[in-house]
Amino acid sequence: MYHDWPEMTFSEKQEIEFHCTNHFFIIRKGIIAMESKAGTVIDYLTVGDLIVTNLLDANIIFYAKTEVRLEKRELRETSLGNSTNVYNRLMLERLDEYKSAAPARVGLCLKRLATKFGTPTEKGTQIIPAFTQYDLANYCNLKREYVSLLLRNLVDAGVIRVRPKPWLVLNMDKLDDYILKNGF
Repeated sequence: MYHDWPEMTFSEKQEIEFHCTNHFFIIRKGIIAMESKAGTVIDYLTVGDLIVTNLLDANIIFYAKTEVRLEKRELRETSLGNSTNVYNRLMLERLDEYKSAAPARVGLCLKRLATKFGTPTEKGTQIIPAFTQYDLANYCNLKREYVSLLLRNLVDAGVIRVRPKPWLVLNMDKLDDYILKNGF
């Protein structure tokens, strides 16, 4: 027997499957990786972000990056149009990034992580420690080893600190300059 729960909790690294239509889910806790079947991260979703089940493509997979709690709500016609625009904009932004050179892509992905998952400190913007080089590589659609090399270049340039974890973006303006100078 299938029970329709208004709230659901998923553990870390668990695949999240949606079996209902005409609903959307609000992320109340945690981080979700929205991936293509090829394993490329389209985006990371977090508290307050929405997942609209009517718009889900069979080629998109959701994984709980951390423990996740979702709240289920009914979808109205007006909400569907707005949600479609958000998904389309996100996909176009990500496709545009793939045209950039690899160093710029790493910079853009780091900036997005720092903006969405960062905490301002006296020394810079601290990115939550849940993210690894593998996550960044999948987000940038690059090999992990190449991302490691590019991160070392950013460290040498005084843009970020990767050790000790968590990663710290020392200067967002320097990161923007790095992105522009490296093929954006």
